[in-house]
Amino acid sequence: MQSVLTPDTELIQARFSVASSVYDSYAEHHRLIAEEVERIVVNMDPGSLLEAGSGTGILSERLNKCFPRTVKTFTDIAPGMVRTCRKRLPESRLINHRLWNFEKQQCSNSFDLVVSSCALQWAADPVSAVRNLSSTVTAGGYTVHAIPARGMLHELENSFRTEGIRWNRLNYLSGDRWNRLFADAGFADCGSFSKDFTVHYRRPSDVLHAVRGIGASLTGHPGAFCVTPVELRKALYRYSRSYSTEHGTVPATYRIHFVVAKKVLL
Repeated sequence: MQSVLTPDTELIQARFSVASSVYDSYAEHHRLIAEEVERIVVNMDPGSLLEAGSGTGILSERLNKCFPRTVKTFTDIAPGMVRTCRKRLPESRLINHRLWNFEKQQCSNSFDLVVSSCALQWAADPVSAVRNLSSTVTAGGYTVHAIPARGMLHELENSFRTEGIRWNRLNYLSGDRWNRLFADAGFADCGSFSKDFTVHYRRPSDVLHAVRGIGASLTGHPGAFCVTPVELRKALYRYSRSYSTEHGTVPATYRIHFVVAKKVLL
C-alpha cells in the first residue's frame, strides 16, 4: 500500500531553499554518492561542465578539484541552494552559478560534460527532463547522473508494508528504465550501473530526520496523505525490530543508479 507522488515544483524550490542552511549535516549519503561520481569522471577532460541540481555544492566542490581548468556552471532549482553553493565556490572566470529548472527551462549553452546527483528523481516527467538535459550536451560529450532508483530506502518501505500502513514515495524508476530514456534521447551507454550505499543511524526516526533535513519530505506534494502518529510509531518499531544491528544501529540503504553515457555524433 503506497502512494506514488507527482512532485510539485514550487514546493521543491521552497523546501530545498529552507533546508540549504542545514543540508550538509544530514547528507552523509550524498557525500558517498559524490565520491562515486568523482571516481567515474576523474579521467575525463571536459572543456566545459554543467551540474544540474548542485544543491549546497557537495559534488560541485569535488568537480571543481577534478577539473580546475574547466569552465563550470553549477545550477539548482532552489534559490537558497544556489546561494549556499556560491558561498562554497565563489564565482570566477571558470565558475558560474545559475538558478535553473532542468525539467522545464531550456539552456542556451551546451557542455562537454553534464552531471547530476540525486536530482532526476524529482522530475514530474522524466522523459521531458532527460530530453531537456540531453539538449545541453555537445555531440560526442558525456553525461553522468546518480539517480535514486527502485529499491531506495527499502528498509523503511518494508517496515510500513509489513505493518499494513500506507506510505508516500516518489516514483523511483529502475536502472534499466533510466538507461532506455537516455538511449532514446541519443546516448550510447558507457558502463551504467547500480550501487547500494548503506548508512547506519542510531534509530529509525533518524532516517526520517535525514530525509526531512535535506528538504526531501514528501508531505504536501500532489497525492500525498498524512500518516498518523500511531501508524508512524508502529512502522518505526517494526523497522527497529527487523533491522537493528548488534551495534545498536539501523541501516538505511540508498540505491543509486549511475547513468554513464556518451552523446552519439549526428
